[in-house]
Amino acid sequence: MIQHELESENLTERCRSEVARVLSRYDWRLIELQELAHRTEETVRSGVIASPWAAAVNIYCHILYAACRGDDGPSRQERAFLELQRYLFELSFREVADLPHDLRLEQINETLLRIWQRLPVYYKPGAFLAIAAMELRNVMRPWWARPRANRERQPWELPPTPIDQAPEQPGQPGDDPADRAISEELAQSIQDRFNEMLRRHPRARQQLEAVWLKYIAGLDDEMIGRYLQKPVASVHVLRSRGLSRLRAEPSWQRLAQDLGI
Repeated sequence: MIQHELESENLTERCRSEVARVLSRYDWRLIELQELAHRTEETVRSGVIASPWAAAVNIYCHILYAACRGDDGPSRQERAFLELQRYLFELSFREVADLPHDLRLEQINETLLRIWQRLPVYYKPGAFLAIAAMELRNVMRPWWARPRANRERQPWELPPTPIDQAPEQPGQPGDDPADRAISEELAQSIQDRFNEMLRRHPRARQQLEAVWLKYIAGLDDEMIGRYLQKPVASVHVLRSRGLSRLRAEPSWQRLAQDLGI
C-alpha cells in the first residue's frame, strides 16, 4: 500500500514537472499548468500514452486545434494562432536556415492560411502540430531543391509531435507504430537512419517521405497524397519502394522491427 502511494506521488510530481517544462519551452498559455498536469496524469495512468511529455503535448494539440477553430471564442483563437505562428517560425529554421527574414515570414503566413482553410479536414487533433509542421514543409518544398552547399537542413527534424502521438481512440497495446516510438533515443535513431538514406539516395526523397508520413506522422493516404501532390495509387507505390529500400539496409532492420513496419 505504501509503495503504491509512493509510486502515485512520484507520477504526480513527474507529470507536473514535465508539463512545466513543456509550457515553458513553447510558452503555451491556453491552459493552466495545474489543469494540464492533472489531465496528463490521467492520460498516463489510463495507459493511452506512457510518456508524460508526449501526453502533455498530445492534450495541448487538442486544445490548440479547438482554439484555432474558434471553439473558445475570438480572443483564444487569436492567442492560438500567435502560438502556432511562433512555433512554425522556430521550426522553419530547422528546414531552411538561410531564408531571408521577409520571405520566411511570408511562407509562415502562407502556411497559417493553409492551416486555416484546412482545419475542417484535419481528423486527428492530437497530431495538430505534426500536421502544421508538414504544411510548413509543403510550403517550403521549393527550397529543398536548392543545392545542399547553399543551405543547412535536417529533412526529418522532429517537432514535439510527429512520433509522440498516441491513437485518437485507445486500441490494443502496440497497435500504433507511433505509440511504440515515444522514446527519444529511438526517435533520434529513426531520424539518423532517414538522414543517412537521404544522403545516399537523394532521388528517393518522396519514397522516404511516404514512409515517414504514414508510419511516423500517422497520416492517411489521402492526406499524404495532398502533401506529396500525388494520387493515392502513387502514394502506395512510393511507400512500397521506400520500405523496400529501407528494409535492405541492415541499420534499419532492427528499427523497422521495433516499429512494426
